[in-house]
Formats: sequence, C-alpha cells, structure tokens
Amino acid sequence: MNDSTPLRTYAFIDASNIIYGCRASGWKMDFEKLAGYLRSRYQVSRLLYYGGEEIGNASQMAFHNKLRLFGYELVVKPVKEYLGAEGAVVRKKANADVDLTFEAMLYWNEYDRAIFLTGDGDFYRLIAHCLIHKDTTWLMGNARRTAKELKVLFGARFTNLDSIRDLVKKNDV
Repeated sequence: MNDSTPLRTYAFIDASNIIYGCRASGWKMDFEKLAGYLRSRYQVSRLLYYGGEEIGNASQMAFHNKLRLFGYELVVKPVKEYLGAEGAVVRKKANADVDLTFEAMLYWNEYDRAIFLTGDGDFYRLIAHCLIHKDTTWLMGNARRTAKELKVLFGARFTNLDSIRDLVKKNDV
C-alpha cells in the first residue's frame, strides 16, 4: 500500500456485549449515532454487526432493519433458549463469536485497520494478532464488562464506551 492509498478500516461489533454493557452502565447505545461516530472519527468503511435474532420478535426485526438502513452488515444467528431445572428459560444466547472471528480472518486482506467493539476475552488471540499485523487496532467496550486481559493488552489505548456516551447514547434514556 502506498502513501496515497487511504487505509481501509472495518468495525467488528459484538452486539450482545455492547448492548448489555451499555445497559449495565444505565444507558442505551444509539446505533445510528455510533455509525456516524465510527465513520467520522475512524473512517470506517464496513460496520459488521454480530448478534442474535429471536424468530418472531417483531421489535427486534424492526431494529435489525434500521441497522441495515444505517449501513450495518448484520450477521445474526438464532437465539437459543436454555432451560433451568424447573423448565423455565434461564438464559438466552446466540453465540455469534465464531462468526465475528471467522469473518475478521476471512476479510483479513481487505482491511488495514480494525476496531473491535467488545469486552469478551474470547477475542483476545484475534485482537492481539491484529495489534501485531494491522496498521492500527482499537478496542472499545464497557470497562466493567471488558475482560481484564483485553484491558491490559490495550492499556491506556482502551476506549471505555462511557467516555463517548454523550456522542452515541439514545436520548430517550
């Protein structure tokens, strides 16, 4: 890549980690504002969103359609329900982590810089590999829900989403 070629930046978004991380801090992410922020601040050309989808959940389907309008590329998996001893749903999970990791490697030669929005320590090896081999790698997440090893890996370069809350939060919360 020569000096006049712009760097290509992809954002890999672990939806569950970001949505629940913000909620734990008392606010909701405005994904339209987030898209604008990532495009203007980091010149992101692809917004890759990984999450779950509950079949028949009309409000979630409407949310996913809005994300597509904002320019996100969605990779969604069906949400699985896990039952407790008494037969009640105790946990719901989609497990899109493998998809995020796979596509980060599948698209490896298409991007020069990567932004990971997650706090999940399962991504440590992928993100550490990007730090070594990509021009720049950023990590954004909720500090309280980000694995210690990721925060150590990034040190002061870790971006706590709470620090940009006013730029990317939903106003109705």
